[in-house]
Parts: sequence; C-alpha cells; structure tokens
Amino acid sequence: MKRSPAVAGMFYPASPSAIRKMVEGFLNEAKPEDLPELKAIIVPHAGYIYSGSIAGSAYAQIERNVPAEKRKNIILIGPAHFGLCEAAVGNYVSLISPLGEVPVNREMAGELERLGVKFDEEVHRPEHSLEVQLPFIQTVSSDSQVVPILLGTITPDQMAEILDPYFIRPDCFFIISSDLSHYLPYNEAVNTDKNSLTTIKNLDLTGERQVDACGRIGILTLMRLCKKHGYKMKVLDYRNSGDTAGDKSAVVGYAAVAAYKKE
Repeated sequence: MKRSPAVAGMFYPASPSAIRKMVEGFLNEAKPEDLPELKAIIVPHAGYIYSGSIAGSAYAQIERNVPAEKRKNIILIGPAHFGLCEAAVGNYVSLISPLGEVPVNREMAGELERLGVKFDEEVHRPEHSLEVQLPFIQTVSSDSQVVPILLGTITPDQMAEILDPYFIRPDCFFIISSDLSHYLPYNEAVNTDKNSLTTIKNLDLTGERQVDACGRIGILTLMRLCKKHGYKMKVLDYRNSGDTAGDKSAVVGYAAVAAYKKE
C-alpha cells in the first residue's frame, strides 16, 4: 500500500515545479550553521506560506552537516491530529508527494509494529504533520528512506525507550514535526514560545510542562534521547504566523531546532 497526498494543493503546491521552486527558495534563505554530529531537527508543519521558511532554516543544515550514510533512514515523527492512537507507524511501501515517492523502511516499520507501535491507516491517511515534510526531505536527502510515526497518547518515556536503539544507530536521522503555541495574541505567543524553547534548549525535563506545542510528545521524546546520549539543542529560527502572514491577533508559533554534539 502507498500513501497518497492528503493536503497537496492546500498546505503546499500540488505542482511539482511550483513546490520545488518554493522549497529551494526556503533553503536558500537559510543561514548556514556548523552543527557537528547533527542528529535531529524539530520543524513546523503548517501551510508553507506560514511556516515553510522556518522549516527551511533547519532542513538547509542537513546536507551541510550530515553525511549521506548518516541519514539513510529518517525517523519521521509527528502528532496525530485525526483519530485516536497511542502511537502509529505508517508501514506503507512508500509515501507519495507531488515530487514522487519516498520509500518506507519496512524492516524498521515492522520492528516497531512488533514492539507495539501498530500500523493505523485511519490515523495516517488524513494527517498533514508528516506529509508536509516530504518535499523538504526529497529535496535535501533524496536517497533516504523514512519511518513515519504518529504519536497520540503514548508517554515520552515509553516512546524514548522504543526509539533508543534507533537513535544510537549511525544510519538514522530524526525529524520531529511540531508547531508551538496556537491562536494566542502576538505578544503572548512570543512569551509562551520563548518559555517552550528555553525548556527545549536546556533539555530541562523538570520543566517540560512549559512546552506548549501540538507535537509535544515527540519533542519531549527527543529531549530524553538527547539528554541520555549527550546531545545539545540549538534554536535556529523562531517566528510565528504574525511574522510570516501578517495577522497578529491570533497566531501560531513555529521554530526550527537542531540536536547536535558540540566539539
């Protein structure tokens, strides 16, 4: 079974040429960073006109900092917006975007199923949080396979335990899909998101309730893995929809964050 796009033409262009031009534009705007042993990024998943430039700030660092053999498998994690699940792996043959097909590592997906992360087509089919990442992945790491995982009611401790063997594998790279605060007035959103990002940057598990994000479980899972294995977090970009789309009365926050090891 292959997963067809659910939000092409809504969250991002359905035209291959238009989406490639848009993604390349976002990547070209990004500031180059030196991020030794870059292992993971946190990126937003709104419509590209709102959050694509922030996502580009993180994706642009992959080709610069991650050799191809260290991103052979991309563990792609996002929140389940539709339907209830604990955690659901997308054990498809491939995921389709207007730029073509991204193969799924079915061996890894099958391993996760045996660990209790079941395949749930009803949860995956309408979901945008992973789909909007595909054109970026296809542009910066076209030879990668993905392991798509949606998170629901599972705890960060449970998910970190399941994913730990993959986090320490040298051929796995992690992408966590999450927006930050939702529909707050501009200044309140900035303050709320600042608190969230300070907690994330400091890997402050005692203050994790400060993290206000729709993909909170994925972020908290990554924080646990980074803390255990000696990775640091760096905020590469932060803006909200009031910055990118104009209306400041009720905004959504977006951040690009990198997990890496300082030299």
